[in-house]
Amino acid sequence: MQIILKNLKYLIFILSVVVLVGCSEYSKVLKKGTLDEKQAYANKAYKKKDYVRALPLYEELLAAYRGKPESEEIYFYYCYSNYGQGQYELAAYHFKNFTENYFNSKHSEECAFMYAKSIYKQTKPYFLDQTSTQKAIDEVQLFLNVYPESIYKEEGNNIITELRGLLQNKAFQTAMLYYKIEDYKASILCFKNAIKAFPDIENKDEIEYLILKSSYLFAKYSVIEEKSIRYESVFSYYKEYFNKRTPSPFEAQAKDIYNSSEQELIKHKKSINIL
Repeated sequence: MQIILKNLKYLIFILSVVVLVGCSEYSKVLKKGTLDEKQAYANKAYKKKDYVRALPLYEELLAAYRGKPESEEIYFYYCYSNYGQGQYELAAYHFKNFTENYFNSKHSEECAFMYAKSIYKQTKPYFLDQTSTQKAIDEVQLFLNVYPESIYKEEGNNIITELRGLLQNKAFQTAMLYYKIEDYKASILCFKNAIKAFPDIENKDEIEYLILKSSYLFAKYSVIEEKSIRYESVFSYYKEYFNKRTPSPFEAQAKDIYNSSEQELIKHKKSINIL
């Protein structure tokens, strides 16, 4: 146990010395280093993913080389340093700015993609506002339109597929929320909108069934004056979504709803005559 503690103390001492030496070297370069020394240290820190130290040096170098050829490469690494720190909004701004100021650069295509990717990194979970998700899809698609044979094509398509999945899930969960709180009129509209917006949505069969079921429950719990016309809507949804789908995983449930609607409509009409 004593040997372990002794070795641990020695390790902590060594690490402390390394940190102090590193800080001392960085401080010296930052305050008194030449431009070449600062760029060398910044590049060294960048390679180690030490963006906290790299960024201030790159900022100073950008100011010193403003309007000169050296600024292009410095700005390129500056953009990536912001991205590496997780400052995606700032990174997006600078990557876009790079493509506008250095449109003939060998890094232009890469920075155009990284701008779109930085927007993608700002997207939120599906249960939050998805404005940023749609913006990311638009920006990635724009990049692919401009660079159809880009080396980033596959990654861009994967990003779009992932983000469309988020939007699809958002649309479905919104409709399910209305369904669960028994606002069937709203759930029908949202389920239909989900299919309209995403014709290839993964759980299309389930959504079509839920439209039918929502319309049935909407009719069942309607006021007497509205029941007849709403049951007719159930029959219409049944014919529209399920007669043409063979087979459907929800075919049996759909038929049960259709049969129940027929029986309940007959009872309803009889009750009206009696009244």
